[in-house]
Amino acid sequence: MKFRTHKMSTNVVYGVGLAGFTTIVFFLMNAGIDPRAHRVGDFDPAGAGIVGIGLYGLYHTIAIIFFNEDDSSDKDAPAPDHHVPRAPDSYTGFIRQAWYKVFSVGPIWAFFSAASIFIWHSFAKSTGTPGTIWGDYSASPLPALVIFFACWSAVNLGFTLSAVAEAFNRDHPAVFIIMLVTMFLLGIGLTFVFMFPIPEMSTGSGLLLVTITLPLSLLALFGTRLWAVVRVARCDAAHPHLSPRQQHRRERFDPRHQDNGVHRAGAVQQGSAVPHATAAPPTDLLQQGEVLQPGEALLLQFRSDLTPEPQMLIATNRRVVRASVNGQGRSVVLDQAQPGQLMGGSCTFDAGGVVTTAHFRGRAEMRLLGGDPAQSQRFAEALTRLARTGRTTP
Repeated sequence: MKFRTHKMSTNVVYGVGLAGFTTIVFFLMNAGIDPRAHRVGDFDPAGAGIVGIGLYGLYHTIAIIFFNEDDSSDKDAPAPDHHVPRAPDSYTGFIRQAWYKVFSVGPIWAFFSAASIFIWHSFAKSTGTPGTIWGDYSASPLPALVIFFACWSAVNLGFTLSAVAEAFNRDHPAVFIIMLVTMFLLGIGLTFVFMFPIPEMSTGSGLLLVTITLPLSLLALFGTRLWAVVRVARCDAAHPHLSPRQQHRRERFDPRHQDNGVHRAGAVQQGSAVPHATAAPPTDLLQQGEVLQPGEALLLQFRSDLTPEPQMLIATNRRVVRASVNGQGRSVVLDQAQPGQLMGGSCTFDAGGVVTTAHFRGRAEMRLLGGDPAQSQRFAEALTRLARTGRTTP
């Protein structure tokens, strides 16, 4: 299960497709044909509309399974920088999507579903009891509004459980499976709710019900998804996803396994007692002839092991550096800036995890994905203090 909403048109296509498929099922049942057996006379046409509405309850609750990851939008993008960490893949991709893409699925699908029922009611052999939602569907727009809100609420509830499942799939697979099973059980339950109480409910009662459930489901989805994004970011920062081959490579060439965090060090001079071949990153940067600056002192560093080649942001008394640790355990300078260009640092969260950023005047910022969020925050504060006061401590 992956979530595909890279284009808003995908939601529209799936919404139309869902409504079209269910409409075909309705017309088969309305003709007395059981869609499962293709036999005429095995189905009572009086239940066609009720069963069709029930199917909408099921489909909207498990909407997440209709989406899959689509990287086609990236096919024209420039080749990625292999030194820049990639966010670990999300099992469903759900929490990585922009909020407006996630929250647009419910109303778009619900609109086409509610609209298709007008067609059903026009051709139905049994139009239901007057005064009920199904019976008054062609007589008033209110029954359609009830179905619209009900379908939207079902999507929100399904996505809420999907967010919980996504939040726990990194470190609690049992909870992940339980949430998926719960989502399908909820879908079955809402199928019967959509089939029996809702179509036969009075329009006023149905409208009252959905005006309560829709806001509650929206709040549940918003809060749960926000919590899931933060939890997954912290989990990925603390336990980066590496393949067995990548893990073996890191353990072989980087046995020190330094903890992510902020480190302060004194001056390291050329010709110091630390041998060139054994100096640990980032100290070895100060001993490499091509980047050595006499009198340079290491002030701050922040490290992330999110990729096979760990990344570092380093501040010295002469420059700010973004570097990586190669397969031989040596530091490689990827980018650097003058200390006078430094404006400060920041620690933010996105769907891929914690992002540590060094901001500069007149040049591009340096970004590092991953690492411990608390240590990232301390590094950003120290970097900002360094830019403003020239000191790393208060």
